[in-house]
Amino acid sequence: MLEFVIVCVAFVLIIGLAVSIYKESKEFCVTFYDYSSEKILMDEYKLVFLSDLHSKVFPYENQPLLDAIDEMKPDAVVFAGDMVNASGKVPLDYEPTLEFIQKLSAKYPIYYGIGNHEEKLKRSTNLSKTNYEHYTDALSKLGIHIMENEVAHISQAGIDIYGLILDHKYYKKGITRHIPKEYMESSLGKVNKESYSILLAHNPDQFPGYAEWKPDLVLSGHIHGGIVQLPLVGGVVSPQWKLFPKYDAGEYHTKETTMILSRGIGSHTIPLRIWNRAEIVCIRIRKKEVINNAG
Repeated sequence: MLEFVIVCVAFVLIIGLAVSIYKESKEFCVTFYDYSSEKILMDEYKLVFLSDLHSKVFPYENQPLLDAIDEMKPDAVVFAGDMVNASGKVPLDYEPTLEFIQKLSAKYPIYYGIGNHEEKLKRSTNLSKTNYEHYTDALSKLGIHIMENEVAHISQAGIDIYGLILDHKYYKKGITRHIPKEYMESSLGKVNKESYSILLAHNPDQFPGYAEWKPDLVLSGHIHGGIVQLPLVGGVVSPQWKLFPKYDAGEYHTKETTMILSRGIGSHTIPLRIWNRAEIVCIRIRKKEVINNAG
């Protein structure tokens, strides 16, 4: 009798876990962050931040994503990379992502940071180079700002958005390499301290190196929330097969720099999520005087 009860309990737990995994594969949440700075020239500037879509399509035709973004009424949308998948074994399927971005671009400026999948696509010898060119050409025709070691000045807001490309050696599985001190300046020049600086940098493991460059805010992805989120523990494994990664999701700080690490909106290397719902991030940056006067 006891064995029967144990089997029944195990069965119920397995079914419950399967249902939870299925639901999390179909759902997402919105996470909000508020910041203030004397550098901001507008009363308020709002960003929607997405990372790691990996060509995922929510039913139907990503309309739930589009509706959620519209509800937040952002001034701009930013991507921190891996919006598509790249593989040496299968052709690139970027059309669903392009359709999603096309619908967004009709309403909002978009700043597209590069992740390891875009970088992999660019350097792959097993895929036609024209795939990357076709993809980025299509993005350019939509007016998308492709942030390949570039800076975009949003002068009316007092904001500079930087997009960093990391060499593929910083993404190798099982190996942690830290960027050298000069990496940031050689890639992007010196950060403009007069403007509020936002760095799109896909790999959060390099946060100490980013922080040495002293941007105000870093937006990263790549870790997918650690695949499984355990209470009091956090993420369990990263796409680079690192157990209990130091940076898994949420907000991190140094003296001068904050990093927001998104759990991502899709999945890839380990295609599941457990207690780790996909997320859209909404960031509101307000002029500091407005807050002080309101208080």
